Amino acid sequence: MAFRGFDAARIRALAGDLDRLAGDSGRLHSQLATLLTTAQQNLPAGQNASRDPGLQGLVGDLIPMPSLFGGRRRLPGSLQGELGDMQGSMKRRVKQMEGLAELEKLGYPVRDGSVFLDEKPPDAEKIDAARRHFQDLRTTDFGTNGNRDDLERIAAELDGLTAAELDVFFSKSSPRDLAFYNELLTDTDDSGWNPFDKNGLPEAERRDTLSLMLSRISPENVAKFQTAFPDMQPTFTNTGAYEEGGNNQNGQTNNGIHWAPPSDPLFRDGVSADDVSQNQFGDCWYVASLAGLSQQNPRFIEEGIKENPNGTVSVRVWDKEGNHHWVTMTADLPTDQNGNPISTYGNGETWPAYYEKAFAMVYSEDGEGERGYGGIEGDDPKKSAPYLTGQEGEDLETGGFLGIGQSQDKDIDRLREAYESGQVVTLSTPDDESLDKDHPKEWGSTYHTNHAYYVRGFTDDGKVILGNPWGVQGYAPITVSQDQLDKYFHYPEAFDVP
Repeated sequence: MAFRGFDAARIRALAGDLDRLAGDSGRLHSQLATLLTTAQQNLPAGQNASRDPGLQGLVGDLIPMPSLFGGRRRLPGSLQGELGDMQGSMKRRVKQMEGLAELEKLGYPVRDGSVFLDEKPPDAEKIDAARRHFQDLRTTDFGTNGNRDDLERIAAELDGLTAAELDVFFSKSSPRDLAFYNELLTDTDDSGWNPFDKNGLPEAERRDTLSLMLSRISPENVAKFQTAFPDMQPTFTNTGAYEEGGNNQNGQTNNGIHWAPPSDPLFRDGVSADDVSQNQFGDCWYVASLAGLSQQNPRFIEEGIKENPNGTVSVRVWDKEGNHHWVTMTADLPTDQNGNPISTYGNGETWPAYYEKAFAMVYSEDGEGERGYGGIEGDDPKKSAPYLTGQEGEDLETGGFLGIGQSQDKDIDRLREAYESGQVVTLSTPDDESLDKDHPKEWGSTYHTNHAYYVRGFTDDGKVILGNPWGVQGYAPITVSQDQLDKYFHYPEAFDVP
């Protein structure tokens, strides 16, 4: 590893200069205010000295009044604070760089990317202790209570390492030791003779530890991670798209499904329901909820996904107890032999595909059935709500007493009330193939039986506009009257949006 171009002494000197400039920013404020005020006085009425609102605010403010007397707490543009933050970051990074250089002198493998991390300098003793405890798992007598407490201690120790320390740990750990660790983590059965022992880690705890590890190791170690922990990649071989060569509802077909990284970014022009296109997996119930959520609160969607420095992606998902977790995954997505993505995608943005991939990693933990993408095919839209928002979904019902004798509330005014209160509202279609031919012609191929839809809005004449999670390109939203809603749709559901 080369540290050329990073002169610690000169960087520290520059940081000191920035610190002094931050202290002198009050004088700079006055000089700039004087300049702009003079310019303003010589301009025709209605013209500003600066097009920048922050700089224009300096006009007439010749002496920066302390906040105690009603003045600004910080300079326009936060100059003082920014200079202070900058010099502090530079000093921290110099310590990080020097710590890595020392680590390399001791013979530890150090990746170039670790130089740019803003964290505490690495500690060789912490790395050695973690490796020793990790290797001791092979010879540990787990006793009659199982190995869970030992694994929890190891997980806490690994979680406490900095990214640089964790990457060194991972680089020096043998594939054999990592694979053995995975065996211990995933074996949650009791010993047979003692039903009270606890082995392995519960699914959520295991995923939390592995997600944090995957998000922080260097790109060079990602393939090694995938080999050691294969369950962190959801399978697609149990889906209809794989077994039948496509989606028999929308007619999309494929050959040669494999994992491949996409060429498009997470976001291109912000989050929109129009970015969502279900493609070939049969999870319309989830995708309809995702599209509806992205329409009601696009910022919430954007805040729930992030790219990590090593190229992996983390998505925020809630568990059954209402706690959120960051689920980390590799950047590759299910792709056909022609390089076309077959998972939820659209509009040149990949964020829907990663939300779906994260969901495929967590949803099937609730039962003993299929896992991966096959585990999320065919279910109830409201069941996706707790994973997307941490809040339960509900059936929209009317009538009855104490829950007895209630019926579906498909009244469009009721749907409007829920939608305009900020809820995501979904509806489904009956499993009656005759309706595929008997629906209004103006709906075209957008309408399909045994499918889920989401509410996009309402017309002035009292109709509801429904979106198909197959995407707006080729499947334009449809306008539905009350009579049509009663005949062609059922099971209205809703969930709150944070």
